[in-house]
Amino acid sequence: MYYAGYQKLFSVLLCDDDHGTNQGRGLPVKNVSYDDCEFLQATDIFDCHGREIYEGDRILISTHGRTCEGVFESVPDMYKSRGLHPLQELFDRLALPADASMTFQILGNKYEA
Repeated sequence: MYYAGYQKLFSVLLCDDDHGTNQGRGLPVKNVSYDDCEFLQATDIFDCHGREIYEGDRILISTHGRTCEGVFESVPDMYKSRGLHPLQELFDRLALPADASMTFQILGNKYEA
């Protein structure tokens, strides 16, 4: 996985984390074909360790004494205008109501070994 990917006309420029040295844009590593990439959308939701949740993340959810685990697959289309939580598809699969008291922990990503 890479820190960022910038879409070019015929390729994607993959970048590693620049730790702020390149204004947060990342350090270019290589150009690859679109066919070789899987783009993961961010959710603007952070886990208990301050890491942002992305599509493909394996997440541990704790709420009201109940703990569930699942892979977050996709951000709902137009979730904000529809009043949905960004993790709504995972909540639906786990039969959990969206609740402000929920805590999340990222356990990894399905694309990582």
